[in-house]
Amino acid sequence: MGKTTIEWTELTWNPFVGCEIVSAGCTNCYAMKMAHRLEGMMTASYMGTTKVVNGNTVWTGRINRSSDATMQMPLRKPGSHLFFVNSMSDFWHENAKDEWRKEALDIMRRCPRHQFQVLTKRPQNIQPILDRMEEKLPDNLWLGCTVEDHRVRDRIDILRQVPASIRFLSVEPMVAEPGQMDLTDIHWVIGGGESGPGARRMKPAWARELRDQCLEQGVKYFFKQWGTYWNNPLVVEQKKSIYEAQALDPHGKGGSLLDGVAWKQFPRLP
Repeated sequence: MGKTTIEWTELTWNPFVGCEIVSAGCTNCYAMKMAHRLEGMMTASYMGTTKVVNGNTVWTGRINRSSDATMQMPLRKPGSHLFFVNSMSDFWHENAKDEWRKEALDIMRRCPRHQFQVLTKRPQNIQPILDRMEEKLPDNLWLGCTVEDHRVRDRIDILRQVPASIRFLSVEPMVAEPGQMDLTDIHWVIGGGESGPGARRMKPAWARELRDQCLEQGVKYFFKQWGTYWNNPLVVEQKKSIYEAQALDPHGKGGSLLDGVAWKQFPRLP
């Protein structure tokens, strides 16, 4: 567990690690590359989680439980915090053991002072796993799914069927237009462009389309970043130089202002 630069959370907590590519949003996964580095440093929990194929690092699909100290860390963390759960895995991955999930859910219940954000690209697994485990989600768990473009919008319909105090979407990295979204019973939407080596382009119109849908449907909107200044409308539309854009919009990777506004809304706690 550690502090993170992810603006919409405070701390990361990984009860288990390891994952597998499932859709376009996974192509340039930062966690995959980080896991490979940790594996190279002989970090026990990451051993066997990645491999190199044609010079590229990819997940193997192996999932490992983290250490007891990592698993129990929220119990010892004073104060109230936002935890992003499994930034290095997927809580609802098929290869994770139910006993690990049960252990993590129990820790969440024992820490009502904290809020836990669980984000997945596999929402179809959530209810079957909960039914199999005879479990319900804790009240302090925020349940989210990634919807990187219109091709995976069906994830939203699946997510809204799962009882949760807060449901949210991560439309990041936004690699294509979002399309029309039904945000009924969705409380929060995060948007953003891809950053890092090989980052795919995002059109400003896509970010505006997502913002407008949130405004129309009364959903809180958090625009994280453009990802690169080549996506930022200051450069794309207003033809400013990268240096000028950095001066006018310095926060986040590639800036984070959307038509001059920093959209950093959060859902209201139940």
